[in-house]
Amino acid sequence: MKGVIFIAPPAAGKGTLSKYLVIHHGFKHISIGNLFRERAKQNDEEGIYLSKALKTGQLIDDERLFSMLKEELRTVKKDEKIILDGVPRTLQQAEKLDIILRDLNVSDFVVLHINIEKEILKLRMTGRRICPKCQNTYNIYSEKFKPHKDLTCDSCKSSLISREDDTEKSFNVRYEIYKENSEPIVYYYQNQHRLYEIDLTDEDHTNTLKEIDRIVGAFVD
Repeated sequence: MKGVIFIAPPAAGKGTLSKYLVIHHGFKHISIGNLFRERAKQNDEEGIYLSKALKTGQLIDDERLFSMLKEELRTVKKDEKIILDGVPRTLQQAEKLDIILRDLNVSDFVVLHINIEKEILKLRMTGRRICPKCQNTYNIYSEKFKPHKDLTCDSCKSSLISREDDTEKSFNVRYEIYKENSEPIVYYYQNQHRLYEIDLTDEDHTNTLKEIDRIVGAFVD
């Protein structure tokens, strides 16, 4: 089993890049954020805890995170290629993730470190709007990614919504946590010779996707 891990700040476009890898390279996308958001809909103790943590931008405790991740990984077939989006976010998580992946025979993986300016990220996150029906993503601050009709999905005409954690306050908390924790993770994977730097500067990701094609294409062939 092969895998790709993203190390990226909030709103860097991991979902868009993951979708590209799913369509063009046959990966299975495992988003920790999506797992948390789905579980947070449950009106029980864990759901309430997750909902509060997502709204405030705080990290989920490791025990809960890896319990959900291992449950999801058990559904992956041995010949599938996976994307891990949203983990690891600390050095301790990276070390624990290595053990989990080794136990599941996912010893062959690359790490893509996404670099992008903070102000661009803030606009991406606070301007993000999502279709609850078909999951298409838009951004009200981007001429290229605005919906044709305000707050209406171009595809299915459903009303667009904001994630409850897509606020400026949540972004600032999440971004500072990311900056504090990402540097040791980058060094950790550099020392394993798994890390590739990706500068995400073009709005439509054209150059970024070419670079990812080059890295991942050579990796999966």
